[in-house]
Amino acid sequence: MPMICVPIVSPSMKESLADIAAAREFADIIELRVDLMQDFDLPALLKAAGRPCIVTNRTKLEGGQFRGTEELRVRVLRQAIDAGADFIDIEASTPRHLLKSVLESKGSSRTILSYHDFTRTPDRLETLYEMMRELPADVLKIVVYATDINDNLAVFDLLKRASRDGRRLISFCMGEKGEISRILSPLMGGFLTFGSLDAGKESAPGQIPAERLKDVYRVDRPREGMKIYGVIGDPVSKSMGYLIHNRAFQESGLPHIYVPFRVKNLQKFFAGFESVFAGLSVTMPFKEEIVPLLGKVDPVARKIGAVNTVAREGNVWTGHNTDCSGALKALEEIAPLAGKNVLIVGAGGTAKAIGHGVAGRGARLTLTYNRDKNRGEVLARELQCRLVSVRDIEDCPADVLINCSPAGMAPKVNETPVPARALRPGMVVFDSVYNPPETRLIREAKAAGCATISGIELFINQGAAQFELWTGMKAPVAAMRSALTTALGG
Repeated sequence: MPMICVPIVSPSMKESLADIAAAREFADIIELRVDLMQDFDLPALLKAAGRPCIVTNRTKLEGGQFRGTEELRVRVLRQAIDAGADFIDIEASTPRHLLKSVLESKGSSRTILSYHDFTRTPDRLETLYEMMRELPADVLKIVVYATDINDNLAVFDLLKRASRDGRRLISFCMGEKGEISRILSPLMGGFLTFGSLDAGKESAPGQIPAERLKDVYRVDRPREGMKIYGVIGDPVSKSMGYLIHNRAFQESGLPHIYVPFRVKNLQKFFAGFESVFAGLSVTMPFKEEIVPLLGKVDPVARKIGAVNTVAREGNVWTGHNTDCSGALKALEEIAPLAGKNVLIVGAGGTAKAIGHGVAGRGARLTLTYNRDKNRGEVLARELQCRLVSVRDIEDCPADVLINCSPAGMAPKVNETPVPARALRPGMVVFDSVYNPPETRLIREAKAAGCATISGIELFINQGAAQFELWTGMKAPVAAMRSALTTALGG
């Protein structure tokens, strides 16, 4: 059964006991990082845990804070064995005579033999694994640092090897580019993964909150038939797709999982991970770059020249654009677009997708630019529409105003793409920004007597269309909306 381990990293005994009490809600196992504690009472800590415990006393060279001799460090681990610790973690770099003495006289405790590289993912991890498995440890731990997202593939291969060998292995990559292996490793046969109790209480870089691992990614539950989906982009840390899609899979009774892939080199990623993922969301800067890598692109995405969704159709990767369909669905639930004057603020990828959709519905389109007039001119020519400066927006008659710029997005929540005096009663105002759920533009539009559409509707609609392309099932839209609005405090 996959497990979540919560490390206790507080400096005092009092704080550690409080953190242990809080960790029990999420932890299957607790790690006591005694090297980080200024004072500790091992029997009291083990008794308070109410969960199996790992006792770790790590040196500064291995990412810890213990500053004494190796003999003193190992003596603490012997005390943990005597106190009845379920596991002790000892580094493979420990002097051989001390390492051997612990591994061969561990009492009822089990041993985790660990290796860490905090700077890179070394070549030939399997050679390291083969050397470590010759020692009489109960669990092997090989943790490295990802400098590229494809480093995670070496860890996935190592987990497969350990499963074939029948060996218990903890293995993942540290750092932001390694977050996917922290999520996926327990679902690929890893003995456990580590999750922090809270922000600021991580024991290593890239550690994800245990609450998220348990409640969103559900990594402590085995998933037979699991497929992996995710979002590719740079950055992806602000994307909330993982909330709506993991909730959708859970609500629909599907074993699948959705994770963030922070990608630098798209071609390298696609070649390496093609056998790993079953479908993708695509965000900036890859919506156009991904097109040549696909076997097929649907007519709407081809016309737009941008893909935000990749799905498998038979043996062919197919590109779609659900930004366009998601926006049209939200708009046409308010009013038909044919013959309407539509003003789009912005000239980026979202404006391009929505502009094509609106023009296809027979609307009269006007596009605005702010600083980059050249970019606006390129898109206006493509859409065959009028282009004006955002400063002249008040002189443009509009039945529908659509904000496709980032103005008003958190944390700059006091910004707005248009002045309030440009908003008129009866106008439909659609903001593509969904964080915060009610932007300044939406608030001022409501006050002016406009019909309003929050960016949440676009985000949910495009996500629901993605889910349906991937699974062939109807999306649980209410559950997806609930997951998003709860996270946004709505």
